[in-house]
Amino acid sequence: MMKKILLSVAIIGAVAAIVVGATTAYFNDTETSTGNTFTAGTIDIAVDGQNPWSQSVPFVLADMKPSQVDYTNFAIKNVGTNPTNVWKKVSGVTVDENGVNEPECVAYGGTWTGGTKQNGILDIDCANYDQAMVNNKIDEVITYDLSVIVKDNQNQPIWNQTLYNMNKTIAQIDAMGGNGTFLGMIPSGYSMDVTESYHMASSTENWAQSDKMTFNITVTAEQLTGVAILENKDQVAPWRVLGEDAYTGTLTYGVKDSKFNYSFAGVTPLVGTNYSLIVYAEPFSTPAGNGWPRPVIILGSAMSNGAGNVSIPSTSLELNANLLNAKVWLVKSSDLTGNTMNTWDSSTETNSLFDTGLIDYYDADL
Repeated sequence: MMKKILLSVAIIGAVAAIVVGATTAYFNDTETSTGNTFTAGTIDIAVDGQNPWSQSVPFVLADMKPSQVDYTNFAIKNVGTNPTNVWKKVSGVTVDENGVNEPECVAYGGTWTGGTKQNGILDIDCANYDQAMVNNKIDEVITYDLSVIVKDNQNQPIWNQTLYNMNKTIAQIDAMGGNGTFLGMIPSGYSMDVTESYHMASSTENWAQSDKMTFNITVTAEQLTGVAILENKDQVAPWRVLGEDAYTGTLTYGVKDSKFNYSFAGVTPLVGTNYSLIVYAEPFSTPAGNGWPRPVIILGSAMSNGAGNVSIPSTSLELNANLLNAKVWLVKSSDLTGNTMNTWDSSTETNSLFDTGLIDYYDADL
């Protein structure tokens, strides 16, 4: 049996060889693409024109007093070839008595023996003080503002937000983990102005005189990872991000693909309400001029459940376009007519989720 099978195969092969030998040629053409390259992009930032950021002269907040304000301001420039998400972290906070004077000694229940000294030593120049009353935790009485403005390569503002508005102390900021506070996205060649202000509480008493606080500031840049956080914001300027409440959403998407592949999950202020995830058009203009209605791209819609949860499962959209420096919002579907947003009112402000950073999507087919 085995021999017959082998013989049959040999015969078929011979016939096939004859047929192939008699086949005529077909017209053909070959094109070759040569010298194709793959180049990795870069993620690189400079702070106040320094790369690396040396800050040879540290920020000094001098002569702080109750109800007074001081600032540490700096600019972050994206000198890489790709947009980058940026975080800022305050860390390494240390506080020091930094000497003691007569009012501070009295605040500790002691008797001043240091004469005219303005910067005495507690155990030498302050007699019979109460150790339990000694307090140098000025990081707990200094509240913190943080706001950012993103500017284009012509130094024109394109985006801004306020992260803190005297609602956090330095001690609370220091306790944050990870990379710290997310500031937003900076497109390649653009910059971000960072404004930080420090407010000593008006209720701060003499125990804080001459006390000293030092801390580190770290700025971290990271490539876009396809995750964008939406938050509700204050209803009035400066539109502070309300990150401490339950209302938030997460957009997960492919940064570069042939289609816009995404999913969304969030918690909204309204229950049993139809919501739409939109790309909000900038600048603030329409073909008819400034104002409303506004053109938008609707990415998807869903109804919030009894707990306010909104979920849009994995979705694939053919946009046939890039989304560059785009704002993504979650708004009530009733705010929309077709692909336009009708108006902006108190209900929109209160019940929507807004971008905390711009996003980019690159259509791989373009």
